Amino acid sequence: MNLVKIAAIIALMVALAAAVYLGYESTVVRERYKAANLACRNCTAVKEAVAANWRVVESNIELLKAKGKHREAEKFARDHAGEKPLDIDVPCSDCDIPAPDYSMPSAVAAVGLIASRVLFGAVKPRK
Repeated sequence: MNLVKIAAIIALMVALAAAVYLGYESTVVRERYKAANLACRNCTAVKEAVAANWRVVESNIELLKAKGKHREAEKFARDHAGEKPLDIDVPCSDCDIPAPDYSMPSAVAAVGLIASRVLFGAVKPRK
């Protein structure tokens, strides 16, 4: 077998592998990314809601203190002590997942297919 045919076969195998990887990314990786993106939005929304609730509790405590009702403010603070968020500043773990990249496997598949067609002799120069 001559070297041109071997190079054509290798280029075709690379193109097929890139196409299979592109299919994997467009199905499995994309679904994982969508699920992670949804989980990130849910986590962020919950953290914002908890933080907003705690700001309301704090403002009620300050309002009671400003009115001179210190005993009621302490009771209100004790009653709502369990609502204080502990890890608001900790980022959600799902927010770091990168989006799938389709450009590189698409380019590799296209270039490999073109190279294999040229090396197999499917594209003949005009005379």
